[in-house]
Amino acid sequence: MPLRMGNFPLLDCDSGDLYAYSAQRWIWNEAQQLRSRYVSFDLHTLIQIAEEAGGDNAVCVNVSKLPEGNFNKAFLVTMRDGLELVVKIPNPNAGPSHYTTASEVATMQYARENLQLPVPRVLSYCSRALESKLGLEYIIMEKAQGIELSHIWESLKPRDKLSIVRQIGSITSMLSKARFPFHGSLYLREDISKSESIKIDDTFVIGLIIGRAWFDDRRGEVDVQRGPWTSTNFTINAIIQRELSCINKFSGSPRACQQGIFNGPGGYHPTKVRKLSVLQDFLTIYQYILPKDEGLNAGIIWHNDLHTGNIFVDKDNPTKITSIIDWQAIPIYPIFLIAHHPSLIEYDGPKPERFIQPRLPENIEKLNSQDQKVARELFLAQTFWLYYETQVYKEAPDLLQAFKYRETLQSELLSLVGSIFDDGEPHVQKLLANVARDNIWKQLVGEDNHGKPSVPCPLNYTERDLVKQSKEYAKWEKDIERKTRVIDELGVYTGWNGAVSPGDYEEVVRRLTLSKKRFLDRESRTPEELVLWEKAWPFEAKPGRSRQCDLSQGSFMSTCPSRKYAALNETLAHFYTTVCTSTPSEERLEKNPYSKAFFDNFGEWM
Repeated sequence: MPLRMGNFPLLDCDSGDLYAYSAQRWIWNEAQQLRSRYVSFDLHTLIQIAEEAGGDNAVCVNVSKLPEGNFNKAFLVTMRDGLELVVKIPNPNAGPSHYTTASEVATMQYARENLQLPVPRVLSYCSRALESKLGLEYIIMEKAQGIELSHIWESLKPRDKLSIVRQIGSITSMLSKARFPFHGSLYLREDISKSESIKIDDTFVIGLIIGRAWFDDRRGEVDVQRGPWTSTNFTINAIIQRELSCINKFSGSPRACQQGIFNGPGGYHPTKVRKLSVLQDFLTIYQYILPKDEGLNAGIIWHNDLHTGNIFVDKDNPTKITSIIDWQAIPIYPIFLIAHHPSLIEYDGPKPERFIQPRLPENIEKLNSQDQKVARELFLAQTFWLYYETQVYKEAPDLLQAFKYRETLQSELLSLVGSIFDDGEPHVQKLLANVARDNIWKQLVGEDNHGKPSVPCPLNYTERDLVKQSKEYAKWEKDIERKTRVIDELGVYTGWNGAVSPGDYEEVVRRLTLSKKRFLDRESRTPEELVLWEKAWPFEAKPGRSRQCDLSQGSFMSTCPSRKYAALNETLAHFYTTVCTSTPSEERLEKNPYSKAFFDNFGEWM
């Protein structure tokens, strides 16, 4: 309900809603989740710093709280002369203090001024809470020009969507062509000390990496080198050491990060020993599988979440992109490790062959209406994909090479290894076994004059090892199928951490209760198995306890939000708050666009 704060301007929400997170609720660990998204500040001071940023004539007449993301609060401050500014305040879960804000400001400035990309201008910021009038870190920026693409995307004609896809191709091409000699995160020189950074010009330096993979799910608690790094070799080694440190330090990994329902009778049981063994094996061979092409090793900044909520277009000419937002927690990584197709054009289904025009089925007129609809949607998605790749090929062929490299065995290994603390060691073990085969290893390292590998493979798996690995992989895969089935029944997304739209809370609890009963009935053959499967059930917390996978014992005890799905959660929160507010609960859950996310993206958020 709008209210007036004394002589201050109209506020478009209850004062209590300023500080608390209200976009989602959680089925479990709700108090912890809400604490990690709660900030308290003085509204009068917020208005004051916004007016100072707006200039001498800026007088605030209205403050509105914008739809919330997972990691920040944002307020639209409107001045008497019509100037609109956004005050962005990071939540406690956004990342390490000072560095997260400082790097975001530098990244936005670089993208706007050096690359001429449509990014809001930063007018003022403070990355050190103790030096801030507000008592918090903040960024004050111009409001993104135009309207959010999510508001009109579905109503656009295909040719208009193609125009936007083309521009996204140009924007990502520009990002990929800005090469950095080191890896880490970008900062302004004045925001970070010389001892923890490497100068790249008179304005910018590269320093400590700010990526959620390095701080979420307790990874910020381990003492590891976090950059800057001078080579891909050092970067990958640091990722491995990070995972090793987490496995050694903590009793288990966050359960929401795990792909399966593990530790059931006859199922897969994650252990420290197995995870450490896989990482040690990887350490022996990773230098041989790094790309030889220097272009693929160059560092770039990359926007990880180009979905319709982060893209703005001209209100009168909606085919023109006017702004790109959300530049927080963006690392500088080797292009082969970070570049991927933008969320805007991602879809479930077969990808088209490169530069071959997709076609509708020849018998489409004979299909029923539903199958025709599916065929046309796939055709359109493939066309967008092809159009994007064609644009990239024209402007940045090296970026297309990076996409091609992501399809290789080496890339899959290098991507997945950064998630071993969470899950995936059976899959990585299987890939390592493939690498160790003579024919594959020779392709990676070359042959000598006698037709043998130029370098002997450090890995040597016996037939017994391979049989054991195969059995463990089968158990792991079966447990993933179990969890996927439950996720589909619930209508939630892979990596779900219990978050739901407030209006869906009771319905999801009801579904969860029914789904658990079906699961236990389906999997339990004896009373003893029933007890074990109930312990393994990942979608709730026991009273008075947090639940986490205990790797040493193979039992479960806390659940935290999955780092790999941080961007997915951000998108989902946007989906709930802007798209589904007027849709009935049952229908809204069925429309959830992420309920069929799949394992191929497991290593995406490295």
